Formats: sequence, C-alpha cells, structure tokens
Amino acid sequence: MTLRRAGLWGLALIGLVVAFVFAKVEGGFIAWFIFSFLFVICLYELFTALTGLRFVGCERKTSATRISAGQSLLIQIDIHRRGWWPIFWLRIHDELPGRWALAVQGGDRVLLPLWAREFQFSYRITNVQRGVYRIGDTSLQSGDLLGLMTQQRVYDRSDSVIVYPRVVPVRGWSNVHPEELGMRESTRRRSEESTNVLGVRDYVPGDRLSRIHWPATARWGALLAKEFEMHVSSELLFVPDVSAQSYQGLESGIFELAMTTVASLMKYVYERHRKFGLTMHGDTLQRFPAGSDEALFMHCLEALAMAGPNGKTPFSQSLLRIAQEAAAGTIVVAVSPRLDKQIVITAEQMRRRTPIEWFAPIVQNELTTEQRSSIHLLESMRVPVYPLRQSEQLSQLVRGGGHHAAKVR
Repeated sequence: MTLRRAGLWGLALIGLVVAFVFAKVEGGFIAWFIFSFLFVICLYELFTALTGLRFVGCERKTSATRISAGQSLLIQIDIHRRGWWPIFWLRIHDELPGRWALAVQGGDRVLLPLWAREFQFSYRITNVQRGVYRIGDTSLQSGDLLGLMTQQRVYDRSDSVIVYPRVVPVRGWSNVHPEELGMRESTRRRSEESTNVLGVRDYVPGDRLSRIHWPATARWGALLAKEFEMHVSSELLFVPDVSAQSYQGLESGIFELAMTTVASLMKYVYERHRKFGLTMHGDTLQRFPAGSDEALFMHCLEALAMAGPNGKTPFSQSLLRIAQEAAAGTIVVAVSPRLDKQIVITAEQMRRRTPIEWFAPIVQNELTTEQRSSIHLLESMRVPVYPLRQSEQLSQLVRGGGHHAAKVR
C-alpha cells in the first residue's frame, strides 16, 4: 500500500467517524444521509480495492514471430477474470520497442469490461522495419468511478519478433563465370540443354538462337531467352559491408538497401538450388558455411535481420581476408556502397584467386567522378558492377555490368 493510498484510507475513516458522531449528536435526515452516503462510498472503495485486478489474468498473442520488413504485426491480448465485482474501466499497456512508437495503431485504449468474464484487445504495428525486437511486460490499470483510487498489475512477458530484410524478385542476374572457373563453353552448353527451363528473361546479344523462347517471344512481342537451372560446381559467398566507416555520413536507407539486396540475391540463388554462404565482419566475424538447404537460408536471414553498420575493420581489409580464405572457384558477391580507389585495388588482388561481383547501393541519382572511374576500372577487370538506387532495380538486372541498374552520368 502506497503512502498516498494509506492517507486516503485514513481520511476516509476519520470522515466516517466524524459523520457518525455528527449523526448521533444532531440526528435528523440530513445528518444520517451524510453518514450513509460516506459509508456507501467507503464500502464501494473497499470492495474495489479488495477485488480490482486480483482475479484478472491476461495472455498475449502475436500474429507472427518472423515477418519481412514492411509487413504488419497484429498483437492480441486476451483478458479473463473471476469474481462478481464489476470492472468499470481498464487500461492495457504493452512495453514496446521505441522504434515502434509511431507505427502503433490502437495501442493505447481504455476498455469498459463491466461484468464481462472474457474479452479481447488487439492493436497493429504497421510497416515494421528490419531488426530483432522484444515486446516486454503487459500492465493493466484500473480504478474506481470517482478517480480516488487506481490499481496497476504487471504481468511478466517477453516475446521476440524477428523482422527479415525485404525480399524482391531478381531477374537477369547471370552469376556464372566460366572463364574464371576453368569451365569450357561446351560443358556449359551441355548443362544448359540438359536442365529444365525455369523461366524467361530479356534476350542479351550473344545468346544462341536455340536459347530463344519463341512462344514467349510471340506472346510479348519482344525477344525473350530461356532461363535454365544451371548445375555448376561453384559456390557463391555473399559478403555484405557492415563496416561503420563505409556508411559514415550516408543515409540510413543505404544500409537497409544493402540488406535487402543481399537477402534478395540469396533467395534467388537458394531457389535455384545453388550452394551459397554468408560472411559478415561486424563486431565479430560471422561465417555461415556454404550449403543449399532451407535451414541455412533462414539462419542467414536472421543474421541479416540483426546486422548493423558497426564493424570497426575497413571493408577492403575484411573482403581481402575473406577472399583469401575462400575455396578456389568461389564467386564472391560483395554488397557495399563504396566505389573508390581502395576498392579497385582490393578487387584486383581478389580476382587473381576468385571471381567477384559488386552490388553498390547508392541512392543519389548521379554518380560522382570517383564512382564513375571506379566502375569503369572494375568492369575493365571483368568485375560486374551493379549500382542500385532502389531495390526494385534488382528485377531489371542485365548481364554485363551495372550501367543497366543505375544511370551513370
């Protein structure tokens, strides 16, 4: 019992005694009416204090524990109680992450349950951003009709919600490097002709006539080529840039675009049953060995959900070290906003051992002189570069360089 509540009960008892003495001495209707009124009020407050939230329980349910960025999350709280004394008002509050403050719809509401035994309360978190979140304790607050007394009860709860990066379709990405892998064109041709057709893509100059999908070409009025399931022995290693130095002074949306890019490319490879791995050098070095199973894919998505630009080692150093330890023939897929001289030097050292592709999340409409120069140098070394202003451009990738992904001026 708090000091304020003890003081109120003390004043109520003194007032009740004074009213009783006044009624006994003076007598009459008014005196006894005042005493009766105070007695009823004290009795009501006593029952409310003794019952209140004592026999009330609650359970919290979330619509999902794993969602993708941009989706909504529905949270439902089920209230059940015992006893016959009514609850005239009830306020429910969940301990939510600070990042959800502006995304809550209907999260703070006062209910009027009265004599209801069971009732529900739900609210929605819209456009949830990537990350790992914890929903804390649930607190219920109630009181009397006069506002003289309030009660609060806290229920220990802890629910985790993992929000994966947003995944967009990827089309037109050719991640096979026959010349670097020592694969002959005839071997690749036999592989293409012996596998199933997964879909179609835009025709690229140099494609053989046998690869053109004539029915789709006639239907859409444009040359479309068959997209085969490639069975090659090479593995892909995704290396996102999580170095704090790379994102210093840049918009926060660039890092989110980088995570979306990695997740989308990874899903593209996973659906084609290619082996892939993930390595990130943030506060610690995280490695996910190459594989093609669903468990690996989900573990990688969880790592991307928790990732942040907090690495202390420059990305060029981390990338070179990772490439040196990678198995021969592994295709390194780097995702970083950096396009500078040091990156060009690092790529030159890497390509002697392993092929590399570069995806650069860059939100500005026009590239700088240094970025343009770095792209030209990388492409002259046969390193495909894909500058990206938005994630939707992953659906328009064309083999042969990043000039098709973002306009270079």
